[in-house]
Amino acid sequence: MSHDNDGAIRVLRLLARRLEEYLEGDELALETLGEALEQEDATPDDLNAAILGLRGLARLEQPSGWVAGVPPVDTQRMLSADERASLTTEAWGYLWELRSRGTLDADQFERVIETMTVVPERPVELERAREIASRIALEVEEAPVPAEFMHGDQEVAH
Repeated sequence: MSHDNDGAIRVLRLLARRLEEYLEGDELALETLGEALEQEDATPDDLNAAILGLRGLARLEQPSGWVAGVPPVDTQRMLSADERASLTTEAWGYLWELRSRGTLDADQFERVIETMTVVPERPVELERAREIASRIALEVEEAPVPAEFMHGDQEVAH
């Protein structure tokens, strides 16, 4: 992982350690998590990257009816070896979140993944994933030109 991911990795390790301590009977392990994050100098970016990574790992399986109007997500989607090598955990979590919220439909999601497998940098970092996903989400399919615009007789508003 890159140097940019070090903060997220520290947060994930701390969280794992605290969960283990809680399971071993330390009832305060989770209650003092906030203080421990401050001692680790965890930034909001570190926390967001860790959250996105966890969501990606969990595939964001949400209870039905969690958010009204969000289309169901194919929770069985697994990355191929090529896809896993092509993006960071944070990038995958971010994309999965977009898909689960309905920001990207299934076809757009697949196009983003396909695009990331061919970009030269490996693994694709979160910022590049945002750029690719935004571009694909904002693409407008070419629609046929309405008949009233075919002949050039339109008036131009001034």
